[in-house]
Amino acid sequence: MKLSGIVGTGSGKMGNAVFSVVGGVQVVRQYQPNVANPSTLKQVNVRARMKLLSQLAAVYAPVLAFQKDGLKSARNQFIEKNFINTFANGGSAQVTYENLQLTPGNLGLPQIVAERAQATGISVEMSEDARGVASRIVYIVLAKTNENALQFVDSKIIDDAGQNGKFPATFSYLDGDIVIHAYGMRDTNAAASAKYASYQVTSVSDLATLVANRSLAMSDYQFTRTHGASMSSGSNNVDPIPAGQARVYVTATEGGTATGAGIFALGSEVTVTATANTGNNFVGWKRNGGSSYISTSATYTFTLQQQTDLVAVFEAISNGSGGFDTGG
Repeated sequence: MKLSGIVGTGSGKMGNAVFSVVGGVQVVRQYQPNVANPSTLKQVNVRARMKLLSQLAAVYAPVLAFQKDGLKSARNQFIEKNFINTFANGGSAQVTYENLQLTPGNLGLPQIVAERAQATGISVEMSEDARGVASRIVYIVLAKTNENALQFVDSKIIDDAGQNGKFPATFSYLDGDIVIHAYGMRDTNAAASAKYASYQVTSVSDLATLVANRSLAMSDYQFTRTHGASMSSGSNNVDPIPAGQARVYVTATEGGTATGAGIFALGSEVTVTATANTGNNFVGWKRNGGSSYISTSATYTFTLQQQTDLVAVFEAISNGSGGFDTGG
């Protein structure tokens, strides 16, 4: 209500009365101790995830390989790409650093092999010959400062595959828990190699110019999927996937969850499962980056022949139809 007969203005709370000035007029409202629509646990969780991903985007800014897409910046695309598949424990705001994706690419890339020794520093390379996939490899090393924080330490672009094609790199020694990431760039034309050769990559600043600021057009390159690995303070090496085995990646679009990821023997039967949230339908399984559905069964079993990256696609139910969209 509006007050009259009072000299001057005031603001604050007295008992259940809250005083304020609106448009130069002194008003008083009744204090409402309870919000009519308090935040749900899901809303709180989503906000926590957005905050955490925003912080990570700032850490990874020098090496993000997303190109600006309309109004979507590289930072926003990083957040969108990682909103689902980066979090463990049913989608809680606890990031799985190894699952972070720093590129839009889905080309296969061998696993990372790394060793750490005080005398020689940190040596990193691919577990297999990667020359057929990438022209050069971007390596990123970060330190874990606590459970939900990373500190960018160093990065390098290696265009010398070496005799074994594993793109070896060496970093200064770093103690404690660390995270190592790698992704590859594959030239799609002669101009790409020429354009890259004009850069002298000697620091993170140079890397930011080369990758994050998109001085190189996406049409000149194809990017591989990011591979990450953690090295704990109690261990000095990251082991590759054993021979005869391959990793299955499983992610989900908004509207549901997917399970079944892991490392399995080649030739074995692998089952992945998609579960729709309330108000959503499961549409089908796609390969990451693919345009067609390979299965419309929520429980999908296949024979593992190579590293496989699957995406469970969901859609919101419209008009209560619950119908299946066979598009794609």
